[in-house]
Amino acid sequence: MNGMTAGRMESILKAKIAERDRRIADLERQLAALRKQMADAPQAVAAVVPATAQAEVKAQQSVEVTTIKRRTGEAERKAMREKNRQKHQARRDVEADQKSDGKAELKGRSFLYVGGRDCQVAHLRQIASSYGANLIHHDGGLREAVSRIDNVLPSVDCVFCPIDCISHDACIRVKTGCKKWEKAFVPLRNGSKSSFERALQSMSQGDNVQ
Repeated sequence: MNGMTAGRMESILKAKIAERDRRIADLERQLAALRKQMADAPQAVAAVVPATAQAEVKAQQSVEVTTIKRRTGEAERKAMREKNRQKHQARRDVEADQKSDGKAELKGRSFLYVGGRDCQVAHLRQIASSYGANLIHHDGGLREAVSRIDNVLPSVDCVFCPIDCISHDACIRVKTGCKKWEKAFVPLRNGSKSSFERALQSMSQGDNVQ
């Protein structure tokens, strides 16, 4: 579950539900008090008002009962809104924790990026850093020796290759080295930042890479 254990998720949900139940219980106590006030109003008034003033008392009583009913209805609607709000908030909190834990899955990992465009390298490193990962770049043989790939491979977790920006020789070298060192090989559709970030998102969500 993207780095979050079932026990941890259960603890989060229990805490959110407990808070929700506490607030709903407070509202229900208020409702009970209002209902009791509404039920006791006729008896309390009848005990102190003379029979000759019954018509006036009944009119006043009707107004009071209407007011109490309105307040009770408002309290019930407030309790329902609070219950729904707590439910949605708990779901959002869990989703946020899942997303955060997903990025944590890549923290401390090291990646090799072979090929691509030099102008993108700084951006690619920044994206990797946002996941807590380290990115090593090899230009695919433009200026660096292709043989250097063999020296870097043992120290990385996987290799990314944009298929539109890498030489055939470098690509073969990477695939052979990944097979030898049992490293994941991740071909990218192109050398764009978005293509690389989508690959990292997929990895952080637990998707397998080939």
